[in-house]
This record gives sequence, C-alpha cells and structure tokens, in this order.
Amino acid sequence: MIIGLAPGMHGANRSGVPFVGDSSGNLLGEVLKASKLMGRVKITNAVKCLPIKNLPSSREVQNCSRFLIQEIGEHQLNANPVLLLLGGVAHRATISALRGKQSDYPFSHGAVHSINGVTLVDSYHCSRYNTQTGRLTYQMFLDVVAVAGNMAYP
Repeated sequence: MIIGLAPGMHGANRSGVPFVGDSSGNLLGEVLKASKLMGRVKITNAVKCLPIKNLPSSREVQNCSRFLIQEIGEHQLNANPVLLLLGGVAHRATISALRGKQSDYPFSHGAVHSINGVTLVDSYHCSRYNTQTGRLTYQMFLDVVAVAGNMAYP
C-alpha cells in the first residue's frame, strides 16, 4: 500500500482518485509501471480532503486518522504488509495510526522500519517541487519503490 499526503488540487481533488491527474501521479504511475507494480498496490492518502495551502494541519491529519487506521488494518490482513510512505506527513500519520512513538521511527528517504508487524518504507514525496529541485530524482524514486515492492512480493 502507498500512502501519500492529501488529494492534489488539480488531480485527486477533481477526480476522487489518489494521484490521478497531476504531476505526482504521473511520476508514480511511471514508476509503478517500470516496477511492474501497477494494479498490484492500493494507493491512499493520510488526509482525505484538499488541505489549505496544500499542507494539512495536525488537526486535519487527526480528523482523518480513523480512515487511515481502517485502511492500514485491512492491509495488515495481507501475508506481508508493506507500506510505502510518501513524505514526512504520511510517515508521521502512519506512525500515529500504528500507535508508535515518533522518535523511534525517524523519517529518512529510503529508511525501512518495522512496527506492529508492518514494514514501512520511507520516500520523499513524488511532488513536482521535490522533483524539480532535485530532492527526489526518478532513479531515487524507482529504487525506493523497488525496495518496497520486493519486500511486499518477494
């Protein structure tokens, strides 16, 4: 399962489908195809509504946490639950949903954590900002998606 930040204003907020219709979704789709994971993973967001200024408040994250907890719980029924977390907000929301202590699971691109029987793989978010500034390259994203994919489907 892939967990992003929140619906994008020009993509998911209009389509109702996470990562559809914006540059983040374009990159994610390309990488999922290249990794042969397209159609094999569930994609969701930590926050379910379009946040003000594209950055959800802690209150918005908390208000949506029950939905994320339910989605993660359903995913835990899989034999080998792996979550790819796109960005710090998704990382922190997931740690909270799994009742972990934030300081025990620091966010870092490529970091792998295990908590309550779930494997977490961190990635910088595949946003246009991160790719245009070089913080996240196509190869970096492809590599981290491959790590998560290989863990989920050994």
